[in-house]
Amino acid sequence: MKRLGVPSLILLFSLSILSAPEALHAAIKIGYIDSEILRERMPEFQQIERELERLKQQYEQEAMDRQSKLIKLQEDFQKQELLLSDAKKAEMQVEFEEAVRQLQEFTQEKLGPNGEIFRKNIELSSPVFEKVNTALEELAEEESYDFIFDVASNGAIVYADPERYNVTEALLEKLEEAREAQEAGQ
Repeated sequence: MKRLGVPSLILLFSLSILSAPEALHAAIKIGYIDSEILRERMPEFQQIERELERLKQQYEQEAMDRQSKLIKLQEDFQKQELLLSDAKKAEMQVEFEEAVRQLQEFTQEKLGPNGEIFRKNIELSSPVFEKVNTALEELAEEESYDFIFDVASNGAIVYADPERYNVTEALLEKLEEAREAQEAGQ
């Protein structure tokens, strides 16, 4: 039996290392979804959007009503300013400042970054996200995906062949099947 020399062993070792990533790469199955398409095409997300828009319009209308009252207070003050005593002027100024503070507080509480609209969005969306995640896990297991990325989330994928890796349509079909099964069970 012929023994391999050190240069032959180094060459053999190098070839095995170089070919290993290709073998590993061939075994990995990757897919991606586009969550923006899910949001556009899933009726549940469309219903949430309508509900949030209705609520937002309601709060914006209430804020506009409060602002109109502020403008009226200011106009009334300007009309009566010459006839009012200093004490009454100070009282009206305090009333106006309180109304401004309340408007700002209302706007922040309802429409601000952590306001009621934001909290309502989380409340309404959570059950839908749970459904999507369940269907996504089932799809990944059934189709043997190792990774599924969301291309709508801050550039997680630079390039992917949509013909080969986009599983958005398959996920939508899975969600539709689950919806139909749920409706049939009711």
